[in-house]
Amino acid sequence: MALSILTAAVGAVCLIMLAALWRSRHFLRSLCFSALTGNAALLAVCWSGTFTGIALSPNLFTVGAATLLGLPGVISLLVVKLIFGA
Repeated sequence: MALSILTAAVGAVCLIMLAALWRSRHFLRSLCFSALTGNAALLAVCWSGTFTGIALSPNLFTVGAATLLGLPGVISLLVVKLIFGA
């Protein structure tokens, strides 16, 4: 049950993000910029993980969150990592 609620929440956030990008006048440019900044931030977090002790492994979930949600997605992943320590 908790997994289905989490899946629904993630789906809702992704739809909200796509709707916000769609409302901009340049959907493709906004999506590419969001993906570029998100993946650059994920790369920076992975590289700085040896110094800070907090590292995000680049897997399908983290790259997907960084690509679709951009910088706020990476920050959210870091907050979840800090809170739950997983």
